Amino acid sequence: MYKYSGNIAHLPGAGMRLQTGGLFTVMALSISLTVPVTAWSREDTRFDIAYPDVNRPSTMAAQKILGTAYAQMGIKVNFIALPAARAMSMWAAGKLDAYSAKIIDSGLPDSVKSSVPIMIEEAVVFATKKNFTVDGYDSLKPYQVGYVSGVTYFEDRLKNVPQKETAPNLESLFRKLDAGRTDVAVDSRFAFCLVRKLGLNQVHMLEPSLERRLGYHFLHSRHQHLLPELDNVLRAMEKDGSIKRIQEEVMQEYMTQCTELSGTKNKKATG
Repeated sequence: MYKYSGNIAHLPGAGMRLQTGGLFTVMALSISLTVPVTAWSREDTRFDIAYPDVNRPSTMAAQKILGTAYAQMGIKVNFIALPAARAMSMWAAGKLDAYSAKIIDSGLPDSVKSSVPIMIEEAVVFATKKNFTVDGYDSLKPYQVGYVSGVTYFEDRLKNVPQKETAPNLESLFRKLDAGRTDVAVDSRFAFCLVRKLGLNQVHMLEPSLERRLGYHFLHSRHQHLLPELDNVLRAMEKDGSIKRIQEEVMQEYMTQCTELSGTKNKKATG
């Protein structure tokens, strides 16, 4: 994280010729000694970028896309996995430079949004005993609905659902569903990989999906001067197919791992 240092060239009167002798010389010398003349260098810059501490291919793809984009700009990045509440707290305290990607615009004060989508998420309903045709979030009103706490997207979408139950993480979400503590659960379609990993054979996905949304990168407003350049880089990556290629590579790797996990679980079950 960089901070601009003061520059004497920007001080009132700094462009004036110094006079020898007198109070003006003393004041000018005092200013020159106390104000560092430091030029900002991108090589010394490190961006702290928060991302959700949930293992989703969309999140992993966003990191790779942003890592590539910022590298082209000469900026080093440091990705920090954080629970939603912790990320918001650090953001409010000014300890973060950017947020990897969000699918809703609210929840990040003092932020500027990139215009290029770098993430795709598809929300679905998971169930055990319930089996119904999903028709938007209103179709969930009769049920006790589980979701991961702190996910502002679901908090917003489920605001009209009267019965809700939060879980601290995805594993807890699905274990609650499997134990019958909730009727249904909502999360990304890709979370089904974890269901397989946990061996929760009663849990299944309902169709169709609730919705499909695009996610965008957010910069803290103190870095808004970088947004035009970043958007140009991301547009170029979008145009040459780099963004799509990264997303497909990450998805393929994720699904391969998911299949391997499922196969291992089944072998153990059959003993």
